[in-house]
Amino acid sequence: MNKRKISSLLAVTCITALIVSGCGGGSGKAEDKVVSEKDYEPYSKYESPVEFTIGRNTSHTNNLPKGDSIENNMATRYVESKVNVKAKVAWETDDMDQKLSLSMTTGELPDVMLVSRTIFNQLVDNDLIEDMTEVYEKTASEGVKNIYSSYGDLLLDQVKVDGKIMGLPMTNIGNQHQLLWVRKDWLDKVGGKLPQSVDDVWNLARTFVEKDASGTGKTIGFGMNQDAMNFSPIFAAYNAFPGQWIKKDGKVVYGSVQPEMKEALADLAEHYKEGLIDKQFAVRSDEEKEALVINGQAGMLFNPWWIGYTNYKDSIKQDPKAEWVAVSAPVDENGKFKTIRQDPVGGGIVVVRKGYPHPEAIMKSINLTTDFLYSLTDDAVQYKKEHASEGLTDHSRWNNEPTQIPMQVDYDDVLKRYYDDIMKADKAGSADGIQEDRVVSYEAYQEFKQKGTAIDANTYGEYLSRIEGQREANNPNLEVIPAGFYGTTETMKLKWANLQKMEQEMMLKIIMGQASIDAFDQFVSTWKKTGGDEITQEVEEMSSR
Repeated sequence: MNKRKISSLLAVTCITALIVSGCGGGSGKAEDKVVSEKDYEPYSKYESPVEFTIGRNTSHTNNLPKGDSIENNMATRYVESKVNVKAKVAWETDDMDQKLSLSMTTGELPDVMLVSRTIFNQLVDNDLIEDMTEVYEKTASEGVKNIYSSYGDLLLDQVKVDGKIMGLPMTNIGNQHQLLWVRKDWLDKVGGKLPQSVDDVWNLARTFVEKDASGTGKTIGFGMNQDAMNFSPIFAAYNAFPGQWIKKDGKVVYGSVQPEMKEALADLAEHYKEGLIDKQFAVRSDEEKEALVINGQAGMLFNPWWIGYTNYKDSIKQDPKAEWVAVSAPVDENGKFKTIRQDPVGGGIVVVRKGYPHPEAIMKSINLTTDFLYSLTDDAVQYKKEHASEGLTDHSRWNNEPTQIPMQVDYDDVLKRYYDDIMKADKAGSADGIQEDRVVSYEAYQEFKQKGTAIDANTYGEYLSRIEGQREANNPNLEVIPAGFYGTTETMKLKWANLQKMEQEMMLKIIMGQASIDAFDQFVSTWKKTGGDEITQEVEEMSSR
């Protein structure tokens, strides 16, 4: 990504002031300090405190003990005790992009910011953030580097500008694609088999409906909500990828306007007409879709691995025999279950204000925070044991709010690592030696093996997600296809919302029989003329940099 001309968003005088003196700097005492080679060591401790300011989203932490705060708690004290780095909250906001846009115009930028891709690009274009390449190479801990390297080049490529690492991304783990969830007890009841092909999926839905597997007289083969993208595995079996930028014939193109979409839409329309898909799906909310599952009306649906952490687990409250299994189906003609790799950047990008004298201190804070949240080192584990009485009741990876920098990272293949750990513990007959946050999943698995669905809903939900879901999310037949582009172009900011609305309406009308399949061709033509071609050109230009 090449630097574009400085935006009119910032006055030249403020930009100059920021670069030369750090007019938004929050740690003026350290401005003249010189960074030594020792300072670059991942865990070296400064002789004098090094402070940074940070702009944060409004905190909703409610489990801090009396006397503690976002700036001073068990997690922040761990970092301070090890490297003498302190964080000071510059401000909190419920609208980070708006706050940062205003801060850029006034020149009042904090030292550290967790920003969206849009703000990241603006900061890069206006030369307002530090090059973190040397800091990452020298100061990032082995733990952080191992996590980042699990994504190959994909993750850091998202934050590189002319080969320089300009930010430290939060991560979006892999394998969060849609899986086919099937009522196993219904399958046994009708004497069916788990589906593989597209035809298998529809045949099973037909059997469920015809034999009224629910026993309610209102059996629904397929439950879904009003988002037609919910059927992404059906589309993928036809090599169609709606809503995704993909690489095709050496170019980056938008999946929703490719000819493969037409065949997939025709298939869905045919089976909607037959009554195999919930007739009311276009007007159902997520809650109403869940109700169909909980009340025992729907026999199949698409959802990611974490289905058990939603209300679906409550289906056993209505029917104690309601057993769900996850399947990687339908597969394509080559036996592959395809999905597009989601954006590896999740939650935002940590950037450092240009002119801040100790960017390596930010890396140290991230190193120790990651160690603390993930129990990556013996030192972090021991510290949490020794200071348990200090009362931070949730210092797991899921609660990063009290940390100096609220940054969540994890391995790209963490679902496989997690599942494999539970299976090893199961084989050994003991949870000793696995990460503390995985013990509850191990115990849920043991209880399910002993009692089946005759367990409480929360335990069943843990089993569904961590055993059924994680296992199937890593099915050997899975083919993960890299996306052609992540991010937003200039024209997208103006026209993308309307194009997406038009796309969704087209898909729903065709599936529900309110428009013929030929309406797809008209949609493609209109899409191209009303901004699609312009956006595609911008995407091609940005992805080729």
